Amino acid sequence: MEITEIRKLLREQNQRIGILENENQLLKKEVLELKHTVAKMSDNISHYEEKIIDLETSDVKPNARRLLLPITDSPSTTPVPVDPVAFYAYMSANEASPSAHFTLKFDVVKTNLGNAYSKHSGTFVAPVSGAYVFTYTIYAQTRGAIFLNLFVNDAVFGGSISDTQETGDWDSETSTVVVSLNKGDDVNIRTTQASSTILSYHEAKTTFAGWKISNA
Repeated sequence: MEITEIRKLLREQNQRIGILENENQLLKKEVLELKHTVAKMSDNISHYEEKIIDLETSDVKPNARRLLLPITDSPSTTPVPVDPVAFYAYMSANEASPSAHFTLKFDVVKTNLGNAYSKHSGTFVAPVSGAYVFTYTIYAQTRGAIFLNLFVNDAVFGGSISDTQETGDWDSETSTVVVSLNKGDDVNIRTTQASSTILSYHEAKTTFAGWKISNA
């Protein structure tokens, strides 16, 4: 009876040993796989650390930064767009012996980009700050003189004289100025004194024009 039980116990122990050995083999396999994974991850980490060191100790880092971040320490080479502002107008009829300080009104408007020139007042009002070019051509009749000034906010900025001395002689003068204007500044042309008729007809027009060349 005792021998039978001993044999039974031995069989059970052998079965348990077999189970433990199988589990041990599985655990060893899992441990080996984990070791392999850890080793691979360590290699990857070392590779990235070397890359970071290279970026910190070479010219690659500034170059990489320039690709990722905006450059703030150098001027932009991209031109700033200029909104179109331009006008061209002429007088539809002669102005006979205008008085001093008379504002010329160029009432036929052919171009008015930006709608900054008024044919009713003869005045251009800057819609935005910037640099502008203004030019005008004045025709004077026989035996007389026209003294003109270009005004910016009631201050003289330019001028011209159309003077004729002989019978049958007509004279024209053209003046061009470049002006830096603030938004809301006004520009017009006025007589200082006049002893002649300002001519403007189909063969010789008295004109006024201007355009913006740059932003402020």
